Amino acid sequence: MSQSGTMRDPALDFLKGVAIIMVVFFHNVQLNPSSIADNLFMMVGNTAVPCFFLVSGALFFSRPFDLKKHIFRIGNMYAVLICWRMIYFVFYHHLNGATAGTLRDFLSYLFLFDSLNAVSTGHLWFIDAMLTVLLAAPLFHLCREHDRRLTLYALAVLFVFNQLLADGNLLIAFLSKIIGRSAWDISGFGEINPFSLRHSNYMFYYLLGGELYDRRDRISVRLSGLFCLLGLIGLDLTKYIQTGSIRWEGVHLTSGYYWCSTILFSCGAFLLVQHLEFARCAPLRWFASTVGRSSLGVFYLHLPLISLLTPYLFERLTAYNGWPLNLCESLLITTVSVAVTLVCRKIPLIRRLF
Repeated sequence: MSQSGTMRDPALDFLKGVAIIMVVFFHNVQLNPSSIADNLFMMVGNTAVPCFFLVSGALFFSRPFDLKKHIFRIGNMYAVLICWRMIYFVFYHHLNGATAGTLRDFLSYLFLFDSLNAVSTGHLWFIDAMLTVLLAAPLFHLCREHDRRLTLYALAVLFVFNQLLADGNLLIAFLSKIIGRSAWDISGFGEINPFSLRHSNYMFYYLLGGELYDRRDRISVRLSGLFCLLGLIGLDLTKYIQTGSIRWEGVHLTSGYYWCSTILFSCGAFLLVQHLEFARCAPLRWFASTVGRSSLGVFYLHLPLISLLTPYLFERLTAYNGWPLNLCESLLITTVSVAVTLVCRKIPLIRRLF
C-alpha cells in the first residue's frame, strides 16, 4: 500500500528500478570510446530521468488530490534535500577536504540550491526540477478536473516550446550544412513561451505521464516496443548529427532530455512495463518492491559511493572499460545503496531521508 492508502502499481515501481540503474550507469562512465554498443547504452541513459517524471505524473493524476498533503510533500522534499546537502558536505569534507568558504557561501549552498567547490551535488538538479513541477502540479490538476482539453493544451504548448524547438533547430542546422547555407535559429520563438521556466521540459513529462497512464490499456506491446526502437534510432541519429559519429567517443548527447526521440523511448518503456506479468513472476515483483521503492535512496547515495570506490576499485579496472564493466559497477552501487536504504528505513527519523 502507498501512503495515500491506494494499491501500488508494480509496473511503475519496476520502471523506477530500471531507471535508477540507468542513472547510476550514466553517472559512472567507464566506457569504450570506440564502441557503438556503449553509445547505445548512453542513449538509453538519457531517458531515465524522463521516465521518473512520467511515473510521478502518473501517480499524481491517478490519486485523490489533497492540497494540504501536497504542500506537506513539497516541504518534506525540501527539508530532506537540505539534510542530504549537509551529509554531502560532511562526506566530501572528510573525503577530499572540501570547505564551505564563507558562512554566506555555506548557507547559500545549504538552503538556496547553490554549489560548493569539491562537493558533488550536480545531480541534485533533479530534486530542484521535481520541486518546480510539484509547485505547479495543483494548477495542472485544476485544469484536468475542469476541462481535460486544458491539459492537452498545456501539453501541446510545453511540447512546442521544448522538444519541437530543439528538434527543429537541429534539423534546420543539419539541412543548412547539406545545402551550404547559413542556418536560421528558431529558438527566438522561446520569447513567447508562457512556461519559460528552467524546468518546464519536465512539466511536459509529468503531464504526459498522467495522460499515458489513463490510456495504457489501449496501447499494445508491439506499438510500445516500436516507440522504444524508433526513439533509440532517433537518439543515435541525433548524436550522429551533433558529433559525426555513432560511437561513444566520450561525448554526451547535448540536451538529451529535450529531443522527440527521448519522448518516444521513454513513453515506450513506460507502456511496455504495463504489459509485464507481475502476478506470475516473483523476481519481477521482488525487483519492483525492493529496488523500485528504494530508488530515491539510491539516487542520494550513488554519487558518494562512486566517489568512494573510484580510486580504490574502479580506476584499477580501466583496462576492461566497456558497457559490461560499467553495468556491473552500476549494479554493485545500486545493490549497496538499496541495502543501506532498507536498513535506514527501519531507523526512526533517519528513514525520512529515504
